[in-house]
This record gives sequence, C-alpha cells and structure tokens, in this order.
Amino acid sequence: MSSVKKMLKPTFIRKGMLITLTIGLITMGGLLFSSTTTATWHSLRLIHPKNICLMLGIVVLSWLVEGLRVKTIAHLLDEEVGFFTLLRINLASIFSGNITPLYSGTIPTQVYLLHQHGISIGKASAIVTIRLSFTSLLVSIGGPILLYIFRGKLLDELGLSNLTEFVDYILLLALALSALLLFLLLRPRKGEYLIKKVFGFKFVQKIFGNKAETLQEKILAEGEEFRAALGTLFVDKTLQVLFVFFLTFCSWLSTLLIAPAIMMAFGVNVHGKIFRIILLECVIHFLLSFVPIPGGSGAAEIGFFSIFAIYLPKHLQAISVTLWRLLSYYLNTLVGGLCFLRLFRTKQDKQ
Repeated sequence: MSSVKKMLKPTFIRKGMLITLTIGLITMGGLLFSSTTTATWHSLRLIHPKNICLMLGIVVLSWLVEGLRVKTIAHLLDEEVGFFTLLRINLASIFSGNITPLYSGTIPTQVYLLHQHGISIGKASAIVTIRLSFTSLLVSIGGPILLYIFRGKLLDELGLSNLTEFVDYILLLALALSALLLFLLLRPRKGEYLIKKVFGFKFVQKIFGNKAETLQEKILAEGEEFRAALGTLFVDKTLQVLFVFFLTFCSWLSTLLIAPAIMMAFGVNVHGKIFRIILLECVIHFLLSFVPIPGGSGAAEIGFFSIFAIYLPKHLQAISVTLWRLLSYYLNTLVGGLCFLRLFRTKQDKQ
C-alpha cells in the first residue's frame, strides 16, 4: 500500500491539485474569454432553480448508485459494510483518482480503505476488480456496438462524414476485440486458442507491430482476472450479478446525463437528441482515459466544448463547459477530498 501512503503526503495532494487546477483554469479561462458576452450572463440569470436542482440531483444520484453498486458487490462476496461507509470510500477514491495521472490512485485507495474497514486485502481486491471488470465489460462491448450502429448520424453532426470508412475500420476492430474478450470469458480454453490464432496472423501482427504480443497477453490476462474474480457468482447468484450490471449502466448513465441537463437549463430542446449527445460523451470519456494529466484537465474541457458547440449558440458554449466541469469533476473532487480526509483522520485517531 505504498502508493496510498504516498498519496497521503500533503505535498503529493497539493501537487496533483495544482496541476489539474492550473491546466483546467487556463483552458476554461481561454474558452470563456473567447465566447462570453453580455448574453451569456443574461442566460445564466434566467436558469430556473428547478434546473439547478436537477443538475445537482443527477450528481448526487451518481454517488448513491455507485455506493449501492459497491455495497452489492461486497454482499456478493459475503462482506457486510455500511452503505454510507462505502459511499464515503468510493468518493474518497474518486478524489485520489482525480488528482493522479490516468486516474491511477482510484484502485489502491479503494482497496486500502476497504481493508481498513475490516475486509481482507484479497476480498477488497476482488471487490474492486469485479467493479472495474463490470465497467470495462459494459464499455468495451456495449460502446463499440452502439457507436457502430449510430456512426452515420454522429459523423454527420460532427461534420466528419469523409471519415466514415476510417471510423468503420476502427469500430469493427474494436468490436472484434470485444467479441474475443467475451468469448474468452464464456469459453476460456477455446477463447485462448482463438485469440492466439488471431494474433498469429501476419496482417494482425502488421497492424499492431511490436505491441501485438503485449496486447495478446493483456487480453488473456484480463479475461483470466475477470473469471477469477467472479468465480461461481454467475451460477450461484445470477440475479445479484445482473443487478450489478444494471447499477453499472445506471452509474454511467447518470454521469452522462449532466451535459444534457445543462443544455436543458439554457432552454435547449434535447428531445430526440439526448441519445446522440450521450454517445458523443462516451467517445470523449473513452479518449480521456488515455490522457496522462490528472483529471484529464485541458483535454476534458476541449472535448466537451466540441459537443456543446454542436447544440448551443456560441455565447453559451464556454459557460456550459465550465458548468459541466464544475459539476462532473470539481464537485466530485471537493466532496471526495472531504471524505478522503475524514476517513484517514478517523483511522489516525483510532491509532
């Protein structure tokens, strides 16, 4: 748990916060300076209190759903921890993830805090692994399928219709890899054989180059890790497992509904558009997972600016990005930071 102890140091926390705040504020400041007018402030004053409650309610709902998801997974593994304790642990891990590159602080913090509340390291690791695996399964399989089905409309809205063939190629490749991963989970031996066979083809090796062997090993390792974590749960506790999948979907959906809620607050009719907006958000979130800057600062603001630019007039685009970032990132970081400090102070007081 050396990585968690490192994150407890005030200098590390200050450094992570300083990096993300500096880059985020510079990016948002530039966007606001370029597009803010008197009409922007007028529109802000016209936001109805019920819209503010809706936006905040969606954020709180995402916290509650995620807390319930961790609670359900812990129950699947015969571990009982209070709901609000798990809620605080989850928020604390969000905080540590938001201030570390590639959200690398999330997993060790969650395992550490679960262990501090009476769960063994093995069980805590299993809880976090199952939670992450369910999310990965939903995103890696559901995401490419939905994007492939609706790629035409999305590319038209982005003005990138000329890239249809390239996007088709990328999405078909993603679908093929997702299918291999699913096959590996359901038919381990046949799946491993098939994956090795596919990566043995020269054209596949040519596509991935030196990374072909590494990717093959990663797919096999993730499949094995997922099966080991789930064990016999699908057989013995099928309904509970399906409920976790449902909560995983609800958790993602609540996060993705923040942007449409902001558009509604400014009087934009999102009826008939909300599904496409959510799909565009999925693309941005996927790309942000590869940004090495804490919290994806800079890239997140620019990515969501490109979405708001499609549906909102110019004077509302930058302020919408600012509101989205405040709700989806800074509020999570603030509340998560308070939970982080409280949990570790409680631990120190007991010692």
